[in-house]
Amino acid sequence: MSKQSSTKSKKWKDLVNEFRSKSDRAVVILGAAYLKTHLGGLLESFFIDDPEISEILLGQESPLGSFSTRVKVAYSLGLLSPNEYRDLLVIQAIHKEFVGEIEEVKFTNDEIRELCFRLKIPREVLLPGETLTPRRLFVFATAFLAQQLMLRTSQAAREKRAPRENILLVDMK
Repeated sequence: MSKQSSTKSKKWKDLVNEFRSKSDRAVVILGAAYLKTHLGGLLESFFIDDPEISEILLGQESPLGSFSTRVKVAYSLGLLSPNEYRDLLVIQAIHKEFVGEIEEVKFTNDEIRELCFRLKIPREVLLPGETLTPRRLFVFATAFLAQQLMLRTSQAAREKRAPRENILLVDMK
């Protein structure tokens, strides 16, 4: 295993371990924040090399500051697979449920449970016979997607955009 693969695997395991001791609300809020940060890194690695423009676009109160907008833009640029896109939107919907309610929200609530069971990636990757609780599906999907976003970020950096050459309005030939 390469050093980079080992580091990514450790980060994935660290994230899962951190979630074990947290409340359901904390898991969802931290997981969404973690994914939002990785989506920002993915987009920035693809953008032209201009930190000022990246900050204008990706800052908290900026056009690409929200989780759902980052998901949609990354997908529209071809940086995410359809399943990643779909599961990220489900995670965003779960996050919205948790932060939108003042009362205690848990993974066992019907709406949240239903959303967790819509996550596609865990069903494709987890072994048959493993216990699929809503919390486990969410944690697995979040950790898996975080790892995928790190991989996508390195891929996007190799495809980094560059400003176009200045063009002439009139062809002088």
